[in-house]
Amino acid sequence: MKIDKPKIPEQLEQQLDIATLIEVEEERFISRGMVSSWNVVELPESKVSFDQVHFKDVSFEGVCFDQVEFIDCKFERCDLSNVDFGDSVFHRVEFHHSKLVGVQCTESRFGHTVINNCVANYTVFSFSKMKRVKFQQTALNKADFFNCTFDKVLFNDCQLDGANFTDTSLADVDLSTCTYEQVTVSVDKLSGCTVSTEQALGFAKSLGLIVKH
Repeated sequence: MKIDKPKIPEQLEQQLDIATLIEVEEERFISRGMVSSWNVVELPESKVSFDQVHFKDVSFEGVCFDQVEFIDCKFERCDLSNVDFGDSVFHRVEFHHSKLVGVQCTESRFGHTVINNCVANYTVFSFSKMKRVKFQQTALNKADFFNCTFDKVLFNDCQLDGANFTDTSLADVDLSTCTYEQVTVSVDKLSGCTVSTEQALGFAKSLGLIVKH
């Protein structure tokens, strides 16, 4: 599956001060720059768009980003724990070696997005639409994918114990390289999902079946 990479210039010399741009200059469209080694404490509750921005070693813990847009952006070694990304857009975005624990992404849209080597336990993706999205070597324990729309979504070598896929179609989704003891699924949405023999036992447990060895 081809996933387009963020269209970011190789060298971003401009260091962006998000708080100053938003609060002082009243910018709502922030583009072409680097945000690094910075702690974001609070942002105004208004829609902001980021385009061609590289976030590196930045902490956004607990910040509200409701209805934000990230286009051609990259997050590297960032802490986004408990951030509210409700009703947001992610297009050609990559997350690498970042902490996404408890992130709220309800009713968001993801396109050509990669989440790689991240910790995203308890993240909520409910009612989100995902097209060409790849989760790679990422912890997604207790993550909530309730009533999501998947179109070419990959899970490679991820931890999914306790994940919730209720009312989400898993057709053409391959979970065979992932690990989990139990996940929650809807029986009528399982057709076409690929799992290993061991994982099939996890599905059986989630459906209340007693499996004899």
